[in-house]
Parts: sequence; structure tokens; C-alpha cells
Amino acid sequence: MWSIFKQKELDVEYLTNQNKNLQKILESEESYLKKENMILSKVLIDKKSPYLKSIIINRGSKSGILKGMPVMDKEYLVGRIVETNYLSSRVLLLNDLNSRIPVTFGEEGIQAILKGSGGSRPVLEYLPEGYTIESGIDVFTSGKDGIFSPGSPIGITTELGEVKLFSESSQLSFVKVDLSKQQEEDF
Repeated sequence: MWSIFKQKELDVEYLTNQNKNLQKILESEESYLKKENMILSKVLIDKKSPYLKSIIINRGSKSGILKGMPVMDKEYLVGRIVETNYLSSRVLLLNDLNSRIPVTFGEEGIQAILKGSGGSRPVLEYLPEGYTIESGIDVFTSGKDGIFSPGSPIGITTELGEVKLFSESSQLSFVKVDLSKQQEEDF
């Protein structure tokens, strides 16, 4: 009998903590999201695969989500919409084997392609010939693809030519979808 009460107590504690976190998110970001043309979405499923990294979110075409829209965790880019249904969408994360986006980094504005490796850290490809990557340099979207806005922070370089992402994809609970692409297409 005591264990049933203990379990109920733990359930209440978990739900209370979750509720407090959700209230913080809503209070701090509701007006920001409207102004910045973003929509908050809950991560429903984290696809567990050794190389393919994607998540399912609880927003779809009913909410105005379109294929290709950028997905953010706080201000950090985590991926893009690759599939939409009426009530849900699939997000291809930056570390997925199929992910490739143009990036820029360093004072010289070096251009490269960030390629998902299937692991936790994507790699930089198509660097200038003879370029040596230093660790600790911030990596941003370049905007050259016309999908991502230039200057969205992604991660930081390592000596191995990898990028340590600012957002840990395995820890995502809520993400923001940038709806500004939709409005640009409407005009």
C-alpha cells in the first residue's frame, strides 16, 4: 500500500516540475514567438537510430508548417522540416547522415558545408584547400541555400574538423519552427 502512495507522490512531483517548466517557456516566449514569427512545438518522438537522427513534432500543415522550414532550440538551429502531415511533422536534425547545410565561420568568413555524420558531431566539408581548422570557432548558417537565415548559431569547431553543436539533440523537449519562410512565399 505504501509503495502505491510513494509512486503517486513521485508522479505528482514529476508533473509539477514539468508544469513549472512549461509555464516558464510560455511566459517568456509567447510574445517573442508571435513577434518573431515562430511556433512552439513539442517533440513527440525521438527516432532512435545509430545514423539517422530525426524527431517528430506535434505541429503540421494545420499550423502552417511547410517542408524546409528551419527548426530551432532557443536561438540555435537544430534541423529542418522534411515531412509534414496535418497534425505532425518530421524534423531532420543537423547530425543526421542525410543533412547538409552551408555554413560560415571565423573572422575570414570561411564557407563550408556542415555534413551530418550520424554521430553527435557533424563535420565540415569543402573547406578551402590547405585550410587548417582551429578549435573554438563559432559556426553559423551562411544563408546561401535560401532556406536558413544567415547568422543562426549552430556550434563550435573542434580540431578534428567536427562541430560540437550548441544544442544537444537527445535533450530536446520543445522546439521552435520558423514560419517566416511561409510568409515570404505568400508574396
